[in-house]
Amino acid sequence: MVLAPSGTAGATAVSTNVGVIINAVPLAIPAADQQPFIKDDRVYVPLRAVGEGLNREVQWVGEARRVVITTGGRPAGIPAPLPARTGGLKPVQIVVDGRVKEISPGQGEPFVTAAGRTVVPLRALGEALDCAVDWDSAARQVTIRSRPKPPPLSRGPEEHGETRSTPPPGYPEAPGGTPFSGSVDQQDGLLQELAAYRTNLRLLDGTPINTAELLGKDEESFSPAQLDKFRSDLDELRKYEARVRLPDGREWAVAELTILGPAVATADQLRAWLEAEAPRIPAEVEGKMGRVFIPLPDLVDLYLRIGAEYGVRGDLALAQAAKETGYWEFGGLVQPDQNNYCGLWATGTVLTGGEPLNGADPSRVRLEAGRHGATFATPEAGVEAHIQHLWAYATTAPLPPGKVLLSPRFALVQRGSAPTWQGLNARWAVPGTTYGQSIIRDFWLKAFDH
Repeated sequence: MVLAPSGTAGATAVSTNVGVIINAVPLAIPAADQQPFIKDDRVYVPLRAVGEGLNREVQWVGEARRVVITTGGRPAGIPAPLPARTGGLKPVQIVVDGRVKEISPGQGEPFVTAAGRTVVPLRALGEALDCAVDWDSAARQVTIRSRPKPPPLSRGPEEHGETRSTPPPGYPEAPGGTPFSGSVDQQDGLLQELAAYRTNLRLLDGTPINTAELLGKDEESFSPAQLDKFRSDLDELRKYEARVRLPDGREWAVAELTILGPAVATADQLRAWLEAEAPRIPAEVEGKMGRVFIPLPDLVDLYLRIGAEYGVRGDLALAQAAKETGYWEFGGLVQPDQNNYCGLWATGTVLTGGEPLNGADPSRVRLEAGRHGATFATPEAGVEAHIQHLWAYATTAPLPPGKVLLSPRFALVQRGSAPTWQGLNARWAVPGTTYGQSIIRDFWLKAFDH
């Protein structure tokens, strides 16, 4: 359906050639259709194409100058009742499931282009379609992701990285942070403050829970022992700030930093970070492990390239590998020759060699008797298996076209249960109270100091 043109697009010159990625899949818009563009220093995207890319039903009501969006929560073809439109017919109004989406004037406003398509400013898109958006000005690329929902309480077969009671050589202690700077109301009680972190915790019965689910509950709902555990968890969480800010001013809420998305740190920044860390590690390795220091492998390009192929943040995956391996000194159960950079199948139980590969390519991964964790034929295979395993946690989508399964634990993950790095807490790592926060603050952020 072609939307009626408004003639309000203005004469300001626009800049095109903008790419769009939706939930790690490039959005293909026919050349003759409305493309994303930059106008007045704002990025605009076509609402219908993006809405349908997010599995929303999008309709144009010309007489009311409305775009009506129906989410998957309603029966197909049955939109919610529309509220009466008050005021004039300008600007274009966006209605989602029967509710008008108000867009603040500072974000710009939707309009109908000369091609007859409704476009919205990128920053307004998140409010209109309840999604997270990123703009990479260097790559001229928009990344759009469905907002993560709190992981379900049900406990499925889960994967754990290498669990350690003490940090391996090269693993820095958590830095002191500031308490969560929420509102006064959020500071009134234990459960309310925990809820504000929107992070995963492991309950005493072994069930993972997202703390957002504690909002509105009272302490009488939990045993004294569980409340004591919550207090201990909160002490750990307070070591990490709830937001991260880069030197260039970019800022994220830690709870919203997703696994899917473009890398932020550059290859040069990542290499400079690792080069700065390398000098301090040999003495620790020789003193604590009694063996010679292993030079850090150059995996930066592999993580960035393979991460981009999957739409996974390769820079943060590299930071996770640095955490899991103790800067590739392997102070735990996995050994350096296994090319296993994230503790895949390192569950604390020695392998028998008879474990199933669960569809993984036997020419590139094997499970060897007497070892801990999977062994990968090459560093590239090890990196791709790591990226695949993050993909399993982040989304329910199948592997991208042409990709061969390399993670032997892929099928054992509760798919889509951890779309954020914080979501890996209590799932990838156990108990993992601040596992995701540590990846971000103790490792990844160091890349921006160089």
